Amino acid sequence: MKLTLVQPPALVAVDNYSTITLPPLGIAYIAGYLRKQGHEITIVDAVGAAVRDLNPWPKRKKRLIQGIGFKEIIARIPKNTEVIGVTCMFTHAWPMVRDLLHEIKEAFPKAWLVCGGEHITSMHPTVLRESPIDFCVLGEGEYTFKELIDNLGANNLEAARNTQGIAYKKDSGEIVKNPRRQRIKEVDEIPWPAWDLMDPMAYNEAEVYQGPQSDGKTIPMLATRGCPYRCTFCSSPTMWTQVWKPRDSHDVVDEMEHYMKVYGANDFQFQDLTAIVRRDWILEFCKDILKRGLKITWTLPAGTRSEVVDKECAGYLMRSGCKHITFAPESGSPRVLERIQKRVDLAHLEESAKACLSEGMKVCLFIIVGFPFEEKSDIKATMRWLRHMARVGVHEIAVATFVPLPGTELFTETSAIKKIEIDDEYCHWMTGATSMWTVKSWNPRFSDKQILFYKLLTMAHFFLASYFFHCGRAFRLIKNFFQHKQETKVDRVLRELLNKTLLVLKLKMR
Repeated sequence: MKLTLVQPPALVAVDNYSTITLPPLGIAYIAGYLRKQGHEITIVDAVGAAVRDLNPWPKRKKRLIQGIGFKEIIARIPKNTEVIGVTCMFTHAWPMVRDLLHEIKEAFPKAWLVCGGEHITSMHPTVLRESPIDFCVLGEGEYTFKELIDNLGANNLEAARNTQGIAYKKDSGEIVKNPRRQRIKEVDEIPWPAWDLMDPMAYNEAEVYQGPQSDGKTIPMLATRGCPYRCTFCSSPTMWTQVWKPRDSHDVVDEMEHYMKVYGANDFQFQDLTAIVRRDWILEFCKDILKRGLKITWTLPAGTRSEVVDKECAGYLMRSGCKHITFAPESGSPRVLERIQKRVDLAHLEESAKACLSEGMKVCLFIIVGFPFEEKSDIKATMRWLRHMARVGVHEIAVATFVPLPGTELFTETSAIKKIEIDDEYCHWMTGATSMWTVKSWNPRFSDKQILFYKLLTMAHFFLASYFFHCGRAFRLIKNFFQHKQETKVDRVLRELLNKTLLVLKLKMR
């Protein structure tokens, strides 16, 4: 069949300190797999087509659309396309994606409209009620999408509707969710992402990736799929279940070498939910990079576990090019960690961080403030632990305010305290996790302003302690800013905030 896969434009919040601007890795994997099955694939990457273009979204203040507009997206979809697949990963973008879906369906009324992604998986009833989507692909998409379009290509609608891992709406309006498809076991059989159908290098022009961007060319990677843990605030159990599947480490390095030759890439940002789970796998991966003599850098900006990272492991990480690592404890309060089922030992994480620091790596910690059951004593415990970690030498933290992600256990728990209405207002508040100015409290003990205060105070406690005990870092931060150099996520954030400020000023002068 003739398929078009669409990466919608990104919906960017002006007051966020972190915007994830990445080539669409999920779409690239889907395209690679379906092309191998004999389907004709076109990709319309709305962000990559105009990564520097940001314009106001008229339906919401302090929101910008990054990439080409709806009309140009539709113009790029081949007229003879039979299936149009659209991704929606982030809940905050749903109102904008929904508008795009209506326009696509109006322009291509005879084409099947299929959607996938984390938001689609978690919120398929809302998605099907509010949009003209024919089918939702739930969870891991390759096998499900392939079976679905094979049935559609055979004009067998009944078989298509019986596909495992999908949801759809009957003519009567009833929402049907089929049994979930089991996770793909042989992940090495999935082809590499079909980057040749778009331009992944275009994203380097934005100067903003998820992690600090090197002076060279960056490209995203995926070495593993899923996460074996079940943190109650995370959407991974809904999207991926608790199955963790690593690829063959040598194949991952083969892919990296391929991108070095084809794109000149020398920096690789792994988007794995948690790449470091098995010690033997990560050591084998690092040793293979060293054996081949690859002159690269690579990072784990999405966060990873610390259990297997000791002095030896950290040494291999650093020597193979991993100069920046992010751990995700989420809190310094043992009570909170138990409630969110994080299963992290803070003392052990500290030893892992020390091992990485001793090898010369930059270390970042992810923290969340404002869980619905969190108390002031918990926040104080987190601040106290972070001050200690700053003295130990950890370079930076990223503090998010809690938002109840759809499909998570904490969404249900939070909604039980006060009913959450799934509407556009809810979607827009999902950007509050990384907002510097406006947040919403989902904790009955604290107001919106109090949560914002504690978020900023947590950041202040860490960074003031960090710059006091390691005063040279403040000067290095200033130096990197003027030299357009990124060694840490703070370097990246400052660059992003500058770019947004200049853009807002430019828009006001129009």
